[in-house]
Amino acid sequence: MNYEEIKTPEELLEFMDEIEYGFQDDEVNRYGSWDENEFEESVLTKWKLSSPKRLLETKIGHCFDQVELERDWFRNHEYKFKTFYIMFLFDEPNDYSTHTFLIYEDKEQWKLFEHSDYFNRGIHVFNNISDALKFEMNYHIKENEKYNMMNEEIIRHLHIFEYGDIKYNVSFDDFINEILEKGKDITEQIDG
Repeated sequence: MNYEEIKTPEELLEFMDEIEYGFQDDEVNRYGSWDENEFEESVLTKWKLSSPKRLLETKIGHCFDQVELERDWFRNHEYKFKTFYIMFLFDEPNDYSTHTFLIYEDKEQWKLFEHSDYFNRGIHVFNNISDALKFEMNYHIKENEKYNMMNEEIIRHLHIFEYGDIKYNVSFDDFINEILEKGKDITEQIDG
């Protein structure tokens, strides 16, 4: 199936199974979970946000890249959707993971569309956006517990930003800075 032929979110999710988690740099080197240490370091220094067109060509993308493809598809199919960035926000650099994801409205329900996180992959259905965001926050905390110390003080640093379009081909730092500067921290608006 071609990208242009995809008619439903379920077909998009299936189509995206052709996309590996990782990224391709400007020199056509590929980085991914097969070498976690090199991947993490390279994201900070070599990764640039892929356009949907580039992601479709390379068939490899970080969650940031994959959400841009998802945004493109949902926008072109006239769905109401929102994109989010979740992170532990401290004054100093830290080893806690970050993630981007998309939530869309369909038949009076809100659905979390997740492809890049293999263990959470799928379309998860919720009654409202707040429930979807609470689910993602709890999932993010559990995933970080596997690698980092977690307590109430650290959890208080967990933030979700709603963000809009980002310029393609920006570096990791520029991507994050644009979200922090132009995105909206909605953490306090999430019920519970």
